[in-house]
Parts: sequence; C-alpha cells; structure tokens
Amino acid sequence: MKKNTTIWLTMLLLFGVLGACSSTREADNVVEDELSDFRSWVNTTTANIADKTEDDWKQAKQDFRSRTEELDQIEDNFTAEVKEEYKQLKQEFNDADEMYKRTHQERIVSEWERNLLGKWADLASINENNVRDAYITFMENVRAQNENWTDEEWEMAKIILENLNERKSQITGNIPTDTEVKIKALQMEFRTLETAADANDN
Repeated sequence: MKKNTTIWLTMLLLFGVLGACSSTREADNVVEDELSDFRSWVNTTTANIADKTEDDWKQAKQDFRSRTEELDQIEDNFTAEVKEEYKQLKQEFNDADEMYKRTHQERIVSEWERNLLGKWADLASINENNVRDAYITFMENVRAQNENWTDEEWEMAKIILENLNERKSQITGNIPTDTEVKIKALQMEFRTLETAADANDN
C-alpha cells in the first residue's frame, strides 16, 4: 500500500511538473506571437514613411500607443532577450516618428516658400542684384494673405523670412546701401503686421 501511494505521489508530481512546463511553453508562445505581431506591424508601418499622409501617421501613432500599452502589461513575462527586442522595436518606431516630423516640416516649409517667395523660392538663385526683389515679393504676398492667418501660419511665414534673411547673410557680393535700407523697412513692416495680429488675437 505504501508503495502504491508513493507511486501515485510520484505520478502526481510528474504530471504537475509536465503541466507547469506546458503552461510555461504556452505563455512563451503567447508572448512570441504578440511580439511577432508587433514586429510585423512596426516594419510595415515605418516602411515608405515619406508617403504617409498626416492622417495616416496620426492613426499610426494612436495604434502604437494602444499596442504598447497592451504589451507593457505583460512585459514582466518577457525574457531578457524579448525585452531587448521589444525595446528596440519601440525605438525604431520613435525614430520613424522623428523622421516623419522632419520630412513633414520640410514639405510644409517648401510649400510656404513657393507661396510667399514665388520665383525666389529657390533661395540659391538670390544674389546681391535681386535680393531686394525677393523681399518685395515676400511682403507683397504677406500683405495679401495675412488677414486670417492663425498663429501657426504666422510662425510659418516667420520661418520663411528667417530663411530669406539667412540667404541674404550668405551673399558674398556687395549689397547696395539703398537695397539694405529697403530690406530693413520690409523686415520692420513684417514685424509690425505680426505684432498687430497678436494684439488682435488678444
């Protein structure tokens, strides 16, 4: 009888160990499936990022938050290796987000340069002989368009003016004095219009 009891206890213990091993394997499989799905999503979402629209990327960021919130809850079950890959995948998405912001910003700036500078949007074409014309074109467009600008649109116009000022500082030829005077007057006019817009908003 004692022998039979020992056998049963041994079998129960063995089944318990096997069951625990099976549960561990199942948990590992779940983690691997979840990570594999996240890995595939990150790779797909960050591919051809320059082609993504603003709405596309906004949705991608929402999906990223949702997915990582769920994965963060089971991260304690990750092995050290899985944790490291999960960390790298999150960083890969964050890097893509930074790249998207830069690309999107550059695209917007290019659009505003074409809008406010017209044929002078190619800043490299501006020299000491035509820099005054570039500023005149800029201010003509600002005067015509600024009435209903938002704060963000004024910021974009300011960026274009700063880029134009930067180009002017790079010109190696001598800029005539009367041109310098006219440019300063146009720069002051821009600041006056911007200040007036701020005052109206308040």
